Amino acid sequence: MERLPCTSRILIDMDCDAFDVGRGMRCDYVFVGEGTGGAWVVPLELKSGAFRGENAAQQLQAGADAADAWLPSGAAFTLVPVLAHRGIHRKQHERLRGAKITLRGQVRQPLLVRCGTRLRDALAQAGG
Repeated sequence: MERLPCTSRILIDMDCDAFDVGRGMRCDYVFVGEGTGGAWVVPLELKSGAFRGENAAQQLQAGADAADAWLPSGAAFTLVPVLAHRGIHRKQHERLRGAKITLRGQVRQPLLVRCGTRLRDALAQAGG
């Protein structure tokens, strides 16, 4: 099994009550990893069926906002919001292409990957 190139990492399930994240808009997970190539903050949203691009972007932004509260001041990282899907309707794809996720001055479009894509490959695609 190939591992992510991270010396330390954590995957946060945003449904976990211990994190006290509201029951409204939120992504499924936030991955934070650090290795020799730098650190990543990766809000992850998983979609198995039809969805609205605006809602998915809001969920990813909520993950970035949660990470903002947890990250130490001055922490260096690369933001990579990831939406894993089984297929995207063309109209929703266009909406997601226009979406911007922000975290501490970094502005990124959601990276769209097919379900089953390894996170390592998604980070490589994002230049991480």
